[in-house]
Amino acid sequence: MTYTLLKKAAIASLTALALTATLPAASAMAADKVTDSFVVKSTTDGRIKIGVKAYKQGNYEKTVRMTRAALNTSLSPRRAAIAHSNLCAAYAKLDMLDEARQACAAALELRPNYEPAETNKASLTIRLAQK
Repeated sequence: MTYTLLKKAAIASLTALALTATLPAASAMAADKVTDSFVVKSTTDGRIKIGVKAYKQGNYEKTVRMTRAALNTSLSPRRAAIAHSNLCAAYAKLDMLDEARQACAAALELRPNYEPAETNKASLTIRLAQK
């Protein structure tokens, strides 16, 4: 994990905790802000592109379906890491936190230090801490 990413995750954690501890209404806003910090990336794979488009439209179920379909093909490790990272974000939006954790781990196993997966993992960690 890079220093910059650690710094961002620490600041986000402290901000979320401070808001949660001080104002109930702000706590709800902080939770929304955290879920918005998930990152999805596209590739030249058509299914991944469709999944990213669905994610941006708020259709997380379709994101999961299309991304899992892409993973059932012969993707390169780089593209598979992108797909798993995108799954992490979509599962988190669907409140499927165990699946999200597994998807982030798979992305980072394929591509250590992949920044979008690191960002999603940090956002997921914050979300889990808020529950």
